[in-house]
Amino acid sequence: MIISDNGIKIEQKDYKDEKELQALVFEHPELLCEEGSELVSIMREVRTGAGVIDMLAMTASGIITLVEVKLERNAQIRREVLAQIFDYISELSNYSYFKLNEATGGALERAVDSFENSAELPRIIEDNLKNGLVRLVIAVDEPRDDLRRLVEFVARHTDFRVDLVEIKKYLNNEEYYYSSNLVVQSSFSMERNGPKKEYPLLDKAVALWKQSGSPFEVKNSSMSFRQIRMDRWPAALHYEFVILNNKPILYIRLDNELSASDPRSDYLSEIIEQFRGKYICGYKLETRSYSRNGSGKILYVSLPEEDVDKAPAIMAELIEMTKESIDQVIGGSMAKPTTFEMLGIPDGSVLEPLNDRYPRVVTVGTKNMVRLEDGSEKAISRVASDVSGTARNGFACYKYNGEILTDIRKRLENDGVSY
Repeated sequence: MIISDNGIKIEQKDYKDEKELQALVFEHPELLCEEGSELVSIMREVRTGAGVIDMLAMTASGIITLVEVKLERNAQIRREVLAQIFDYISELSNYSYFKLNEATGGALERAVDSFENSAELPRIIEDNLKNGLVRLVIAVDEPRDDLRRLVEFVARHTDFRVDLVEIKKYLNNEEYYYSSNLVVQSSFSMERNGPKKEYPLLDKAVALWKQSGSPFEVKNSSMSFRQIRMDRWPAALHYEFVILNNKPILYIRLDNELSASDPRSDYLSEIIEQFRGKYICGYKLETRSYSRNGSGKILYVSLPEEDVDKAPAIMAELIEMTKESIDQVIGGSMAKPTTFEMLGIPDGSVLEPLNDRYPRVVTVGTKNMVRLEDGSEKAISRVASDVSGTARNGFACYKYNGEILTDIRKRLENDGVSY
């Protein structure tokens, strides 16, 4: 594609640096695609846990495009480039739409709003991210043979959509002109009008859930997951049925995808962690961090295909087991986590159990960790939950100087103490 051409022979020029080429493709994303395709720029230099992506763009069908800009004189233009962008794909597969929007400072949302189908795009984008359905573009001024061969191999022998685009710069009568050429173009189409993946296991689980008569509806649907959202909960906090990598396993989950900057996120993750190791219908609850940097938390059961009939009962019990604790945080009654420092309890203090069921503990640090008599250290709520067999607020199960810890907080709040 040529942005400007007056038919006169013009002189080819070098780019000053990679930032010049980066700025050009951000201003003219049409240089990165075929004639008639629509691509909207989102943001330059997007910081992620895997590094800084040179540029993000997107299509009307919700395909995120990662752009890596390299000049021929850059020694990193060969294998390192592919390794770098594959690392970005792995990182973004852990992102929700909301997290990616936060990483772009709201630029993703503004780009989405520019499309007519903006209402459905957030869920489509999130689905694509989780399934690794993104387009990769390496934009160069001169395509070296070794890089071209590598990109051709990846484009032909994998399901990745990776393109190599050559963008040349010309000068004529003190005016610059630019032309682009798709040197390597993947034959793998990721547009939504292509073949659609089917997830019969997921479809069956959702059908059974609807037949169960639960008052909680599956409100958000996408290719590989179905969400159940609660009133007043942020969209990044929800229950869901999930299929990953088309494996014959159904995951029944409670997802805390709130970003680390949300003051509720850590406390919600702490609450979710208290349920790890408990059983629902004979299946053990597991947890993992939502993102690679450790933020967020997912509580889940792995259900094999032959037991999919148990999915409604497991989801119903998961909601019953966890919803009240989550509601307390979202409702604001415990919006800021209680800590020993907040209550004026110094490190190394002995806490008295509310009754004989709970062990004696000693505070460790100023947050919520305690040491048991066997020397092990746990969060105080974890200690209480292990004893009771269900999630418990540990601050309601221990005293300091004869006063229940939750009562200390109420007293301080009544006295006008702010945290």
